[in-house]
Amino acid sequence: MDWREFDAAVRSFGDYSVYGSSRDQSGAALCAMVRNDREKRLAVAGDAGRFSGEEKGGVKLCPLTVENAGALMELFPYTRPRSHRGHPFTMGLGDRIGLATPGQIRAIAGYGVFPVLAQQSIRELKLTNRTFPQVIAAAAFGVFQEGYKDGYGADGDHLKTTEEISYALESGCTMITLDCSEHINDGAACYDEAELARAYSGLPAEKRKYYEDKYLNKELPVIKSMDSAELARVVLVFSGAIEHAVSCYRYIAENAGRDVDFELSIDEALAVTSPSEHFVIASELRDAGITPSSVAPHFTGSFEKGIEYRGDLDKFAADLAVHQMIADEFGYKLSLHSGSDKFSVFPALHRVTGGRVHVKTAGTNWLEAMRVIAEREPELYRAAHRFALAHHDEAAKYYHVSTDPGTIPNTDLLSDAYLPELLEIPASRQLMHISYGLLLAEPWFREPFFRAMHEHEEEYYAGLVRHIGRHLRYLTSD
Repeated sequence: MDWREFDAAVRSFGDYSVYGSSRDQSGAALCAMVRNDREKRLAVAGDAGRFSGEEKGGVKLCPLTVENAGALMELFPYTRPRSHRGHPFTMGLGDRIGLATPGQIRAIAGYGVFPVLAQQSIRELKLTNRTFPQVIAAAAFGVFQEGYKDGYGADGDHLKTTEEISYALESGCTMITLDCSEHINDGAACYDEAELARAYSGLPAEKRKYYEDKYLNKELPVIKSMDSAELARVVLVFSGAIEHAVSCYRYIAENAGRDVDFELSIDEALAVTSPSEHFVIASELRDAGITPSSVAPHFTGSFEKGIEYRGDLDKFAADLAVHQMIADEFGYKLSLHSGSDKFSVFPALHRVTGGRVHVKTAGTNWLEAMRVIAEREPELYRAAHRFALAHHDEAAKYYHVSTDPGTIPNTDLLSDAYLPELLEIPASRQLMHISYGLLLAEPWFREPFFRAMHEHEEEYYAGLVRHIGRHLRYLTSD
């Protein structure tokens, strides 16, 4: 069968059209993504036995299931996620609704960035009622739709336990971001001198001797030296997190069976990460034989979801410079979490890191989808906005935001044409940002939302190109 015959066979199913960029052949198998006004499918001709679907005229029309995604990855390995090792500039893009990958791929064109297209936390999976295999499958079909062959990653984001890590690895994740927050003693960061001395003296003598022999009265790279009080605080706050990180890394090394990018997240600690804390953590990982792909400190300033950075930019740049020296000393990249919309810090990030950095974004892909709804389905957007306001306190439990609902304009007083502008106002932008899980669980919203997104997919892709492209322009310039 040639492609002309393939197209004719696809049309025999009804009003399906082929995504031209997706056409590819492997051996006897011809494959392409197709769509009509209701759905997308994968069309396969020739060697189609590994796929499940309806067959007619020599073509099998296959639903976009996890199983069919697995078959696609076997046939076309470029649709399978892989490690980003060796790539200096990497970006976690994420996709909470399973529709963003084609737009994300278009957005990164020409920027030399390796994308981590499938990026989700366990919290996000629960809020969207999805699984890691479904997230990866959506990315694989999007990669195939665009004919993108330069590689992408899949991040099990903010995982906390070996059970969660096991699930991510079994699902095909190629990156594990370990969140050590439950093993960080945040209270010790605020101890006064007496509390600090009392708590430190209560640690086992062998633990105190271990750290004191390594770090006291020593000439240390980057930070030069540490005094006893400083070391005591680092040990009290972070020694448990270090032990957990070493244990989890070894679990990954023993069970992954493939290259996996390991990121250590300490950005969930309540206090800003000091250079001494970062240095000790990095040193302990190195001495355990671990070089992470990246480490995410808690930087100075406020990195709230979906809005601009709040803080002193000069202080941020100075803080970043010291953390970069530590990262250089130990051979990994820095990672910036909650990177969506932090345009003011991006030039410093590029300048200080030399473009060798990992940046995580995700939630604003959802906001660009809501922009399409605001523009094309204003009544649905109004209903979603009212629902989000009514459930603000419930949604805010999951995210650190400072949204004041009282500052959000009353949609009853706004024209349809103004609704998209609500997504430019920090308070209403954050409101919609944190409400995705609650909204997607509501059938009255979910069903018309996905119908509209299917109908207006090119608009959505264009919005992602504009929005992610703005991030990349700032991230690649001084």
